Amino acid sequence: MLRRTPLPKQVNSNPNDDVHEVISPTSVAWSQQPPMFVEFDAVPFSPAGEQQVVCGATPAGFGAPVYVDGPERQPHDVFQRLLERYPRLPKGLKSASELKAAGLRASNLFRPDAYVLGPSQLVTIPGVPTSNGRTTQAWEETVYPPSPVYRADKAVPFSTRPHADEAQAVRREAIRWAQDVLKDPDTVILAVSAIGSPAPSTPPLERAVPYEIALTSASGRKRWHQFINPDWGTTYLEQLRLGKSGLAVLESAPRFREVAETLLRRIQGKRVVIYGRSLQYAAIYTALEYAWLLDGLPYGALWPGTADTLAQLERSRWECARLRHGEFDNDWDAAEGHFTLPVEESTADALSRCRMTAALLRRMADLALRYAELNARAERTVRDGKSHRPRSQGGQRLSRIAASRDAVLERSRGACENPRCPDPRYTSALGRNGSYLLEVDHIDDHAKGGDDLPRAMIALCPNCHALKTRGTVDDSFRDLLRSTALVRHQELLSKAR
Repeated sequence: MLRRTPLPKQVNSNPNDDVHEVISPTSVAWSQQPPMFVEFDAVPFSPAGEQQVVCGATPAGFGAPVYVDGPERQPHDVFQRLLERYPRLPKGLKSASELKAAGLRASNLFRPDAYVLGPSQLVTIPGVPTSNGRTTQAWEETVYPPSPVYRADKAVPFSTRPHADEAQAVRREAIRWAQDVLKDPDTVILAVSAIGSPAPSTPPLERAVPYEIALTSASGRKRWHQFINPDWGTTYLEQLRLGKSGLAVLESAPRFREVAETLLRRIQGKRVVIYGRSLQYAAIYTALEYAWLLDGLPYGALWPGTADTLAQLERSRWECARLRHGEFDNDWDAAEGHFTLPVEESTADALSRCRMTAALLRRMADLALRYAELNARAERTVRDGKSHRPRSQGGQRLSRIAASRDAVLERSRGACENPRCPDPRYTSALGRNGSYLLEVDHIDDHAKGGDDLPRAMIALCPNCHALKTRGTVDDSFRDLLRSTALVRHQELLSKAR
């Protein structure tokens, strides 16, 4: 098993010194693109498992209340007082696994209603080999593993997938989130490169810790970029494939405890957006814990110093762009009971990942970019031969491309697209699930071979839809709709270039 090199007992640091900020990504000769994590005992990210809470990282600033389960079983007065900062777990909140055992799932696993610490467990921490060849004494620790919980009264049957309008409402909420993030002057984007294992079962000294941290504005402008010596031996650092120059930079870089105050000062009071909050937040949490303890604690352990760490982390709001990206893409994973999580693209450095997140936010927030992306997905579906396939639903009906429907609703901006409609915004209200009260229709009948693509579809209010379908209109009306849809289609695609 891997182990960090023990920290020296004497700590000489100047946390107010920003001299290390001059290190730039171009100063390191990367021989290959290093992975974000060297996953020796890795577990896949799973919202149904330890969602957003790994490596003992108690959530702070996650935007949901934190409760505790079973504090009365804690025998030590000091720890009981620490647990008293959290209210008791109320009835009606269940973990994802408890819901699944009952054949249920949360309405949205990406949005926990709360987090809970516990119930408590007693774990044995094995002895650690020391430099003189001896092994330290094993010890026992009471831990409170953190996990997300959900309102049982809002749960739905596990096999239930969101209705098209419900999925669209979730997507629109993700869009509003991205727009709000970009407008918020307190937004910063954070990316952390770390070495170690994110698995909750990992021994304390082998948990994931940072070796590089970057901060940018919401637009991707660099605010801070710092390499960090993670206090792992050279043998293990070589596995990052940094090359000789990069390895030398890392070994000469400051320890986390020397830059922790600078980092915390830069994110204090900020809206910290991370693509993959779970592991990167956990790495910072671990590093802060290691800085004050000069050691690591087991997963879910609570010590008096933990309260100080949480107080510092609670000064920021921690939000996950990857979860919102999954809601934005709107692809449902029926086997897991949640929206599919996009695959993270590895890049050479943390600064590049910050800028990728900034680009994602712009793509989510900009109508033309959203429309172009949905249109491209719809066209791929057609190229792959998945359009005009029969599906059974009260008789034979043709399948439709969800991306095409979503694109047309985006293009409509909530108004009927019939140029002759007497009341395009016949209602300013949205549906109960937040969707537009519009009907997407194929201008030329889908069943007769009409294209299932945005350029050949239009969003109509119920009156105009009825007029087109059952009214006494001539071919010129259909021609008007066809030309209107095509012009709007081309305008948005031109703006996206």
